[in-house]
Formats: sequence, structure tokens, C-alpha cells
Amino acid sequence: MSSIHNITPVVMAMREELQDDHATIARTSSISQRSVSSSITEKHASVPAMLPDEAVFASKKDVDHEYQFKCDDREDGVNKQTSLSDVEQQQQQDTDVDGGYGWLDYLDVNMFRDRVANSQFQLSFVGTILEVCVNLMGPLSQIIASRFGSKTVLIIGTILATLGLELASLSTEIWHLYLTQGVMFGAGASFLYVTAMGTAPLWFNKRRGLALGLASGGSGIGGLVLPFIISATNSKLGIAWTFRILGFICLACDIVACIFIKDKNPAKKKKGERSLKAIFQLSVLKDVNFLLWTCGSVIGLMGYFIPYFFVPANATHLGFTPTQGSTLIAIMSAANFVGRILVGFIGDRIGRLNADIIFTFCASLSSLLVWNFAFSYGVLIAFSVLFGLFCGSYFAMMTPITAAIVTPAQYPTAVSTLLMFNIIAIFGISIASAIETGAHAEPYLVYKMFTGITYLVGGVILVILKLRLTKGIFARF
Repeated sequence: MSSIHNITPVVMAMREELQDDHATIARTSSISQRSVSSSITEKHASVPAMLPDEAVFASKKDVDHEYQFKCDDREDGVNKQTSLSDVEQQQQQDTDVDGGYGWLDYLDVNMFRDRVANSQFQLSFVGTILEVCVNLMGPLSQIIASRFGSKTVLIIGTILATLGLELASLSTEIWHLYLTQGVMFGAGASFLYVTAMGTAPLWFNKRRGLALGLASGGSGIGGLVLPFIISATNSKLGIAWTFRILGFICLACDIVACIFIKDKNPAKKKKGERSLKAIFQLSVLKDVNFLLWTCGSVIGLMGYFIPYFFVPANATHLGFTPTQGSTLIAIMSAANFVGRILVGFIGDRIGRLNADIIFTFCASLSSLLVWNFAFSYGVLIAFSVLFGLFCGSYFAMMTPITAAIVTPAQYPTAVSTLLMFNIIAIFGISIASAIETGAHAEPYLVYKMFTGITYLVGGVILVILKLRLTKGIFARF
């Protein structure tokens, strides 16, 4: 089931993946007395991995972090290309972007950048459409599952996700990617993820947290493996075949899921017997405990993606190499995998909400007390390990805690609603970037503080929820 996350790349951790689209910034720089122009667009991605050498993530105080791609300038029959050292002298700060969706975006940009003006700005909407579809299609999958069963939803999701990637390889216009990679793949991934995460918890009781931790932890493995697959296939086979191979991987993994998934309590009903009102338990929106759980989770999630996106940039700003920056993301992804299993294991023993609260506060402290004072590579490694270990507890505990808060009849609606509210977290990176631009503070300080504070506020809200559900702060829940 966890393979669903890995294909979005990173792909979802549940998303782990968040995207902000901004207006195109055009500028011309003079390098070696030759004019080299490049179209630059600021764009923020969801779940992190390494961006190829062709792309450089330039960071300036007056212009928020933006993608700058090397351009060729043919003059007198000689092909000139901007070098990394030239850009460093021009910008003073150069960084590699390590973003999960950044890999698919890299394929998109290289597919169209030589043929379409402002292609980066237009392509940025692909990621936005994908993320919105992943989070908004939950209710539709719930309707189909209630009438035809979870296996049917997985089969539909497998077809949509695979076709989305395969057809993306045939795209000749940017709007083709909106429909294939954005809508088709996004809808398919939503069907797969929502159904899998909604069905799996019903088969476990005592070890539900560990089971979901293992399931969600797969995205950490995907964050480590997929970048190498994409980089190798793109360099040897080209962009189109890279999309196709991703589609084949998606198909192979999801066929296994379709074969083995089984509803624990299959609905026994006649066709058309259940109305939409019966399927959607809107009473969950009146449940204060569920609303507190949603609010605390979404606020914390707003800070989740920032370190994945900006730690490599921060490392390069401090004078370390792009490779060292990329290594930090690999460390963080590996720690995330371990952390999701660990929080599930601990949650089964001390209570899932208790474990989530502890991990949320630890993620906050890792940013405020470690990343804030990370000026050496050793400290950056320490932060990557600590944050990666604690930051992903929400994804492992999302369904077990939701199941404990609401009634069994409300559970499917609650999960779909929670995922829909996750769309709000997409704006976390853009909010932090806007504050960074206006604050004129020490570089990356705003990102460090924003990450720590969002996790801290989210943790406080979860404590309030805990006190409403139990008699004391140390009670098991």
C-alpha cells in the first residue's frame, strides 16, 4: 500500500508533497560579456528529493527562492552555457533543490522549456492540480467503495494512475500534462491511498499503530529509491521513457494491492439502497474533538515540508556542496521511515494520540533548538536525523487516531474530510516565504522558526484534544 505514496514522488507521504505557484520573474544577466537570458519562476514543491544538475535553486533576499535553469547562448556558432561558478559569482548563493515532486517537475520542465515561453510558470500548475486532486477525490472514492467495495476503487485508481503517467509521456502540450499527470494521476493516487489507509486499520486492533506506521513508512523508502531511478532512466532513456517506467512501477505495485485488499465488513445491500446522506456522515463536522484533531494536524503539517525543501539550500548557503545538501535529504528520508514505524510501535503501548503529541513536540524542538543553531555540517546532520525521526508521526497516526475519535459509521467521512483540509497545508511554504521576504531577517531564520512554531502550536492543540478525551494528561489514549 505504501507504494502509492512513492510514485507521486516522493510520492505522497501522505503526502507527505506541497506546492505553491507564483508569477514568472524575468530577468537578464550578463556573464562573460554575453547575454544569457533565462525564464525564472518561483515554485514550491511537496515531498522532497534531489533535483538534477540541470537545475539550480537560486536564493536571494529580494527574490524568494526560485528555479534558474542553465540556458544555451549560440553566438558565432559557439554554444555557451552558464556554469555553476558563474552563477555563484552572480548570485552569491546557489543551492540545489531537493523536492519530491521536483523530480516529476524536472521532467515536465525539460519536456517543454525549449518550446514554450514561460513554461516553468505554466508547468507549476501541474503540481497544484495533482495535489488538489489527491486531497479532493476522497469523497468520490468513498461513494464508489460504499456501493462496489474497496477492490473496485483500487482497480479504478490503478488504471487512472498508470494511464496518467503513461499518457504524460506522450504529451505535446502543457495542458496535456494538466489532464494526465495532474487530474488522472492525482485522482488515481487519491483512490489508491484513501482506500488503502481507510481499509487497513479495520484489520488491526492492538497493533494498529505499528501496522499503519509500516504502511506509511514506505514513502520514506520511496524518497530514497525513486530519485536514483528517475535520474538514471532520464539520462539513459529520456524523459518519455522515464514517465513510462514510472507508470510500469505504479502498475506492478498496485496490482499486488488489488489482489490482496479485502473489506473486513463488506456492505450487504441492494443497489441504490444507501443514499448519499447515509454515505456521508456530515455529523462529523459538528464533532468538536474531530475539529480539534483536524486543526492541530493541519497546522503542524504546514511546517512539515519546509525543512525538506530548504535544508539543502541552507547547507549550500553555509558553504557546503550541493551533494552534501542532497545527502541531508537522504538522511532525513531514511530517518522518516524509521520514525513512522517507531511512533506506531510506541503508540500501541502508550496510546496513539500520546505518541503523536510527543513526536510533534520533539519535531518542534528539533527545529527551534537544533536547526536554529545549525552552522556546521555535523549539526545539520543531527537535525536531519532528529526532524526526520519525529516529523512524520501524523501520517502514521492519522487513521488510527481518527478511528478512535469518531464512530465507525463516521470514519470514512472523517478520513475524507481530514484529507480535504490538508489542502490548507499546501500554503505553508508560501506563507513562510512571504514572511521571509518581508522580514529581512537572517537567511533561513524564518523557515526555521515557522517550522518549529507550527509544530508547537499543533502540539498544543493536540494536548487540548487529549484533555477533552481523557481525565488526565498522562492517561492512555
